[in-house]
Amino acid sequence: MPGEQYRRDLEDQLKSRRFKDAFKTLTEEHEIFDCYPSVDALCVLIKPGNKNYRDKNEMMRILLKALHEDDTVYPLVNVLFWESLERLRRRYAAIVADPEELFGRIQWYFYQAVMGHDPDRSSEKIDVNIFLNTKKKTVAWVDSVIKEREAVKELGALERAGLDAGDLGESQVPPEEMESYLLGMVYRDIITEMQYDLIVETLVYRRMNQREWAEKRGVSYNTVRNLRYRAEMAIMEHKRKKKSVEGEAFT
Repeated sequence: MPGEQYRRDLEDQLKSRRFKDAFKTLTEEHEIFDCYPSVDALCVLIKPGNKNYRDKNEMMRILLKALHEDDTVYPLVNVLFWESLERLRRRYAAIVADPEELFGRIQWYFYQAVMGHDPDRSSEKIDVNIFLNTKKKTVAWVDSVIKEREAVKELGALERAGLDAGDLGESQVPPEEMESYLLGMVYRDIITEMQYDLIVETLVYRRMNQREWAEKRGVSYNTVRNLRYRAEMAIMEHKRKKKSVEGEAFT
């Protein structure tokens, strides 16, 4: 499972003399540790669903201040959020093909959220804010993965319909020329204006994906798929006939 070795490394760091010394210093300086004297006790405090935000906020401010001075307590902060981060990973595991990349992204976004939170700032539910900032960046990245995957599928579909990579703006052909080419298809009644708009917006300029286009145009996603299919077939048939006519001209 992704992250197993990383979790073991965190556990090893929590057993190190360096961490134990740093943790002992914190417990001696702050009375709140009398109620939470161990890593396990802190995990229970920070656990999602625990509504003791007074102690949560105080503890998080202490840990974040210590972290901004020295990274020794980072393994502890990471372990405290482990359950929440794992739930986030499992939620998108079926969407992202590379589980290690997903795990690494979540860990990186979590680190950014932790280090980007000002411990001196007066805020409530610090743990929730850190997690939501991590989730926000993760969701944005997953969305980009989905859009890229859809774009690749769309590219392959239109290539099979007779539009090569050059037609689709993947080489030296500017998207404006591809747009003009498709507009010519409209004038020849090979594709409709709606099909033209769909291809231009979702593939040529990639200003939106098919689901976004469907929502903006007020049609169902199934209708979009049907429009794309009919456009592909029409373009393929047009190119087939064109090649046939050109072939007859030389016989």
